[in-house]
Amino acid sequence: MEVLKKIFPWTLFIIGLILVVKDQLIAPFIILAFISSVAYWKRPKFNRKLWPAIGLMLFFVWYLLGMSYSENLTYGWKDIESKLSFLIFPLMLLLSYQNWTKEMVFRAKDGLIVGVIVSIVISFGRAFVCKFNGGEICFRNDQFGYNMHATYLSVMYIMSVFFVFERDWKIKNALILKVIYVLLILVSIYFMKSLSSFIAAAFLMTGVYFWLVVKSKKWVYFSLIPILVIVGIIAINKLPAISGEIKRTIETVNDYQKDPDDFIKRKVNWNESNTVRIVVWNFSSEIIADHPLGVGTGDVKDQLFSVYRSNGYDLFAEKQLNAHNQFLQTGIAIGVGAMLLLFLVLVGPLLTNGRKLIPILAVFISLVFITCLFESFLERQAGIIFFSFILIVLIAEQFVSTNALSER
Repeated sequence: MEVLKKIFPWTLFIIGLILVVKDQLIAPFIILAFISSVAYWKRPKFNRKLWPAIGLMLFFVWYLLGMSYSENLTYGWKDIESKLSFLIFPLMLLLSYQNWTKEMVFRAKDGLIVGVIVSIVISFGRAFVCKFNGGEICFRNDQFGYNMHATYLSVMYIMSVFFVFERDWKIKNALILKVIYVLLILVSIYFMKSLSSFIAAAFLMTGVYFWLVVKSKKWVYFSLIPILVIVGIIAINKLPAISGEIKRTIETVNDYQKDPDDFIKRKVNWNESNTVRIVVWNFSSEIIADHPLGVGTGDVKDQLFSVYRSNGYDLFAEKQLNAHNQFLQTGIAIGVGAMLLLFLVLVGPLLTNGRKLIPILAVFISLVFITCLFESFLERQAGIIFFSFILIVLIAEQFVSTNALSER
């Protein structure tokens, strides 16, 4: 057991690292983490802080029940396999949360930070080598990010920033190093050009600013808001990747609002991201309206592709586009009730902890929630593992923080 106790914290570090650098290799380390956690198992006691973890397990069970009315069992069981983290990580937490320590929490967070640093080095390294060899698209969003889709990588990068800033490292020039780290992250996200990440980053920075002012009670800093807004607008206008995306989004939304039916008919051969989302959201909503209990875990793609083709969007079917919204994706698969459960899993910590909620968990919830509005974030292994792993780490930190306060 002593050996397992030493192994477990390091498995958390490795999961965080491998998740960013090479998530395809992560399965054995998840299994090792679960096995080594046995050394910390203790009969669980009901606590409302555990609700999100329990809800996540119920979410997995709901997908499992969705197999009972699926026709495409091959895809369905693959989907169930990819979502096993929704069961394994919460179960590991329920059996071990009473014995978690700060060291375990820090190891998991440090693993993600180190993974992000490695990813940044590789991404910039590849881009510069590409440029040196005469490449022309070396810093384009589909080329720059290493190992996974830009949105998933951007979310991990943003979360790592908060992990870095919350830590009180006793090293020389710690603040300068943190600022440099943030700048590298911002530049990387800019090259990856994920609109949902831009929105999430802006929302979180605004929220943190207000939280810091309220916490410090230095109300005079509220007077800086107009100046910060002006600076922000100028900065956005100077960055074409962001300003151009915002302009295209506004134009597309206005075009859709004029005549939704005509918009859907006219955009058959369009592949611009904002148009894709509006069209796919429209079709997804129609499917959910026709199937309030869902079409079945295994039949999501088949149903979407069928609707695409029946409306002339063969290109969408060929590209195998998902709903580009996790709530809609879940609703298509297993119904409106599951959409509500997902919402409760995400906002659960806010409801069950109130003012005792640790800020970093609020940041994580906000980041994932915003991303789920624009992407089917929990349909790929990277998003599934990131969400379930970081969620249980931060829930465990809630207990660690509570125990630390009670011991004072």
